Amino acid sequence: MSIGWQELFARRARCITGSQIRQYFSLTEKPEIISFAGGFPESRCFPGEEISRVITDLITSDCRGTLQYTPTEGNWDLRTYLAGKMQREGSPCGVENIIIVDGSQQGLDLICRLLINPGEPVLVEEPAYIGGMGAITSYGGIPVGIPMDSQGIMPDIMEKTLLKLRKQGQSPKVFYTVANFHNPTGYTTSLERRKIVMELARRYNLIIIEDNPYGELCYEGEVPPSYISLDREGRVAYLGSYSKTFIPGIRIGWIAGAVPLIEKICLAKQTADLCSNSLGQRLACHLSREGYLDRHVKRLIGYYRRKRDAMLAAMEQYFPPEIKFSRPGGGFFTWVTFPRSYPPARELLMLALERKVAFVHGEGFFSNGGGTHCARFSFSQASLEDIDTGIRRLGELFYEVRDQAGRQAAHG
Repeated sequence: MSIGWQELFARRARCITGSQIRQYFSLTEKPEIISFAGGFPESRCFPGEEISRVITDLITSDCRGTLQYTPTEGNWDLRTYLAGKMQREGSPCGVENIIIVDGSQQGLDLICRLLINPGEPVLVEEPAYIGGMGAITSYGGIPVGIPMDSQGIMPDIMEKTLLKLRKQGQSPKVFYTVANFHNPTGYTTSLERRKIVMELARRYNLIIIEDNPYGELCYEGEVPPSYISLDREGRVAYLGSYSKTFIPGIRIGWIAGAVPLIEKICLAKQTADLCSNSLGQRLACHLSREGYLDRHVKRLIGYYRRKRDAMLAAMEQYFPPEIKFSRPGGGFFTWVTFPRSYPPARELLMLALERKVAFVHGEGFFSNGGGTHCARFSFSQASLEDIDTGIRRLGELFYEVRDQAGRQAAHG
């Protein structure tokens, strides 16, 4: 007798679905493919020698403490360091405002688990980070997209959406944002707009989930103050991570927020994993406190800046002029927009794969349709040579597509 698993899953499991974009990753990450798809840090930047040195020291000096369980809240020394880091960035955080999580994605999942009821609307940027929308929908939340432009979220449309939902008897209580070097667009929300959004949050009683994995990877200008540093009411839950600025393999992130929220997250976390990676926490803490990671991030900024510049220059040189792309001040991504006369980006991706180049088509970043003629390009993993080669191949493809579309239009 076969088991009918669909009938056995809990009702909430029906909300958990795969991303249409992740279905393509097995194709885009093949060794022969020049991939602009995955938003991963460059593995050649991982400081293996320093990690080996510190782990050896930690195990030699305190093997039991290093390899034992930690409190659910996380290693005290690491939390103390992160509280000081948040204070230096303008947020009045104490140790009691910090909890360590298994990467910011677990933090996002825990926050959504505690704040979102099935059927509730949740405000997100449009387009939005796929992992954020996945966490929201896994608990039955309904993402409601607010459009962006090069200055970030558009507060006037945000307020109109809030008023419209209120008239329908719905009162959203959560807004999820990646305000710095946004995934997927690369946009950064301006300080002026952040202040307006904070006022809207106060007026409409919103909790802001501020996801900030890329904020330290700034290649020009200055990053505006974070939402949590502008917050005077404790309505911002901030997600930080070591994944992009150190290594993702240790799965160390943190949440900073109001004490009642942190206390409830701690209880929820105890049913998930009891505690985060003890060895990883001590490793991150040691390298942070001795100043090594600050120096490492400075090196990463120069490294990724060169890659960003190479991709933008190649797009400028090889792409047809009607194809537009964002010019991020930091992070890993640029957002490409194709004319409506072109085939959908999903079809362009299939053609690109034939030429051994990959990117991510845009539909999966939209909550209610859209993104058919958009794509996310990541410059973080590919080498400088591969960036030039891959963008040149795509430019040749796009010119062919444009010419073919023109011929078809001429013949009716």
